[in-house]
Amino acid sequence: MRYFWPVITLIAAAGLQGNLPAAISIWGAKPDLVLVVLISYSLAADPAFGAGLGFVAGLVHGSFVGFSLGSFIVTRTITGFLSGLVTARLFSENLLVPALSAVWLTVVCEVLFLLSNPRPDLGIALRKVAGECLSNAILTLLIQFALRHLDTHRKIKLANARI
Repeated sequence: MRYFWPVITLIAAAGLQGNLPAAISIWGAKPDLVLVVLISYSLAADPAFGAGLGFVAGLVHGSFVGFSLGSFIVTRTITGFLSGLVTARLFSENLLVPALSAVWLTVVCEVLFLLSNPRPDLGIALRKVAGECLSNAILTLLIQFALRHLDTHRKIKLANARI
């Protein structure tokens, strides 16, 4: 049951990923919604949960894309594990920590993916990675802000119920 909502969210993100308009791209790269969901959930969990969710994220993302399934699984599993480690080591109440974590985790994930699936023009690939890092950081910041607001609202409701 612990994986139910994260997996549903990953599937929804993968479905939305293919339908993103080109207008939201930064330097030719759209945000990777599956990776953002993976990072957002894994930042709030332990490394084992992050690795397990990363495996599922790679399976879902690779299945939707239709190629390099193994590369998606391996890179997302490593990213989920590292994201879980960030929780144990760096996570704080500051909203910039998840956004900066999204940047370096996106770099790790995409560099690993590029190592397993080399592209002929490395300059364009690196520019797209930079654009994806920026868009993932902005999206992660927005998601973390919304989740924090919802959590605060939930705590207020619980406190009012006790009175």
